[in-house]
Amino acid sequence: TWTEGPAGFHPVMGEFKKGAFSIAKKAGVPIVPISLVGTGNLMPNGKEGLLFPGSTKMVIHPRIETKDRDPSDVQKEARAAIASALPPGSY
Repeated sequence: TWTEGPAGFHPVMGEFKKGAFSIAKKAGVPIVPISLVGTGNLMPNGKEGLLFPGSTKMVIHPRIETKDRDPSDVQKEARAAIASALPPGSY
């Protein structure tokens, strides 16, 4: 689930939506934040459908338990985890 809204190139991380975090809490499952770095270079805006050479980095962060937690707090923790792997100024 993309928690920050629609797909497409955005130079900065968008606002996270609360739905995924509320559903995770109700289901009793953890959130596993994942940072994707460098994908904008492989699929530049306006050239969807074309792939360009390059590399990306995927960072899988430690899971965040949702039990007995407010979804807003989990949301903030997940956003901070994802931002920790992004270049300065992109969050």
